[in-house]
Amino acid sequence: MGDRLKRWLLAMDLDGVLWDNLDISSVSRPYYKVAEGVIENREGIRITLNQEAVAFVRWARENGAIVTTMSWNIPENALEALEKLDAMELFDYQGIEYNPRKYERLLNIISILKEKGILIEPSKVVYVDDRDIHIDEMRKYVGNILFIHIWKEVKGFHEARNIVKSQILGR
Repeated sequence: MGDRLKRWLLAMDLDGVLWDNLDISSVSRPYYKVAEGVIENREGIRITLNQEAVAFVRWARENGAIVTTMSWNIPENALEALEKLDAMELFDYQGIEYNPRKYERLLNIISILKEKGILIEPSKVVYVDDRDIHIDEMRKYVGNILFIHIWKEVKGFHEARNIVKSQILGR
C-alpha cells in the first residue's frame, strides 16, 4: 500500500455489523473459539463474525483506508471478542468505550492521525453502523461524514463498497 493512495478513515461499529451479536457487553467472558470466525461463552452464547464485513474491511484497507472500531461497549468484552475471532489485525485503532459519545472517539482518532501527519477531512470519513442514533452528533462535532446505515438504507457490504468507490475513491 503506497503513499500515493488517497487516505481515508473507515470507522466500523461492531455489534450487528462486524459480528451477529447485538450487545457484546451483555455476553459474559471468557470467550472460547469453537470454529473459524465463531466464539462462545460458558452459557453457550455464540458470536459469529460477519465474513462480508471482514471482506469489506480488507478491501477498504487495500484501497487506502485507515480502519478503526467505533463501538459503545465494555472494552474488555469487545477486545476479547476481536482477539478470539482473529479480527484484531483488521483494525489500526480501537474506538471502544462504554459510553454513547462515539463522536469523541472519532475526533480523538482524527487527532492522533493529524499528529502523525495524516490529515483526514470529514468528507473522507466513512462510518458504518446498523443504527443511526449516533450520526447527528457525529456530524455536529466532526463534520459531514459519510454514513453507511448498513442493513437499512444500505442493504449489504457489496452496496457499501460501491458507495465508497463513488463517494470516497472517485471511481
